[in-house]
Amino acid sequence: MENFDVCVLGGGPAGYVSALKSAINGLSVAIIEKDRFGGTCLNRGCIPTKILYSKAKYLSRLKAPEHGFIVDEFSFNYGEIIDYKDEVVLTLTGGVEKLLKARKVKIFYGFGRVAGSDDNGFRLGIALNEYSADKNIEEAQISAKNLIIATGSSPLMISSFNIDHKSIITSDEALSLREIPKSLIIIGGGVIGCEFANIFSEFGSNVKIIELLPSILSTEDAEISKFTRKAFKSRNIDITNGAEVDSIAPAAANGKAAVTLKSGEIFEADKVIVSIGRRLNIAGLGLEDTGIKMTERGRIKVDSRNETSIKGAYACGDIIDGPMLAHKASFDGIIAADNIAGINREKNYDVLPWSIYTNPPIGTVGLKEGDDGLPLNYNTGRFSYAANGMALAMEEKEGFLKVLVEEKSKKIIGATGVGADIPELIAEIASHMHYGGTIFDIESTIHSHPTLSEIVPESALDSIGEAIHKFNSRAAKKHR
Repeated sequence: MENFDVCVLGGGPAGYVSALKSAINGLSVAIIEKDRFGGTCLNRGCIPTKILYSKAKYLSRLKAPEHGFIVDEFSFNYGEIIDYKDEVVLTLTGGVEKLLKARKVKIFYGFGRVAGSDDNGFRLGIALNEYSADKNIEEAQISAKNLIIATGSSPLMISSFNIDHKSIITSDEALSLREIPKSLIIIGGGVIGCEFANIFSEFGSNVKIIELLPSILSTEDAEISKFTRKAFKSRNIDITNGAEVDSIAPAAANGKAAVTLKSGEIFEADKVIVSIGRRLNIAGLGLEDTGIKMTERGRIKVDSRNETSIKGAYACGDIIDGPMLAHKASFDGIIAADNIAGINREKNYDVLPWSIYTNPPIGTVGLKEGDDGLPLNYNTGRFSYAANGMALAMEEKEGFLKVLVEEKSKKIIGATGVGADIPELIAEIASHMHYGGTIFDIESTIHSHPTLSEIVPESALDSIGEAIHKFNSRAAKKHR
């Protein structure tokens, strides 16, 4: 039986990153993955959707060309776009595998299960699958001193929704459609639902979003939600809020699936995408026999070092508390790997940026207005894309950036915005926040002109009424 310092269960953003980091730290590492490396993010999430998003944005430019351009005729082949998406995904998943091999990480393709543990570590059984190099071996057993559980999540399935993966689909199947449905209903107005609404509407689908809560993107800043709703309405994306779905019926004789609400209303479409949440991939791992404790929400309980209730066993990514974000999962993996190597690190999600790729995109970091934890006294600074030279040059004048600032210290406690390249602007603010930066630290950082990045110091200084390119009644009152 082969023995390793670390065994990683799962090859997604948490798993493969923790494996690479453990190898960099000089440890012997094994990783078990039942599919292709990269997890949901690389194979069926972040990367594939952004490829389709970029094509949809290009299409929007063709339909409404910039000043001075006339586009008489154009067409697209959606099947070729899907082929390109698959090509990129295959390139990236193959790249992860090459990195693991280069770092001498032992790869096992199959489903891993914890078979037992003692003072020396953990024993694991692996049911090898078709991806395994040796087709003659069906099972393998290994042992490891430390275990990292990083098995991720999958689309949530509800029996009454009758997901048949044909007319009623999840986000997984939505990324593999080779033809654009004429009509599309999306159940759920969260991040996934809104990103797909943006993509398919641009390619010509008649899109309807049905959301249980009073607004779409309900976890975002209220201004962001309102802005997105207005943008969607301008593109004829129909939104029904405060509506609970009773059942979904697969395509009938007319070829359409039917969504029935609790109110009795019925809506039909060629396809229905169900995007109402995700379930944890922890079944069958043998965790119930290890004594690993779970939270009230059914996630694996970990401490600030990502160690579970069992010494030497760590957990990362979607299966522990915190947002289900790929970069958060990778951060978790690095924290676990370093602690196993004796490098004492504790996680902190206070400065955790995230993005939503609608058109225009959304970016957020830290606290938002309405969040618990906001200080009693804080200021907001706001700057419009329409007042930025580069935004006008790019014909990207729609949007704004809003910065939240603690009134006394002038430290930045959060930022949110919507507009061209806003995720990149948020990244700069996140860097300042990470090091406890104030609005004056941003002011003293010279920003190249003309760039969209000039929106950052303008919005920060607007919190005290001192934005250069914006008149503000607060300007007479100095806060320095």
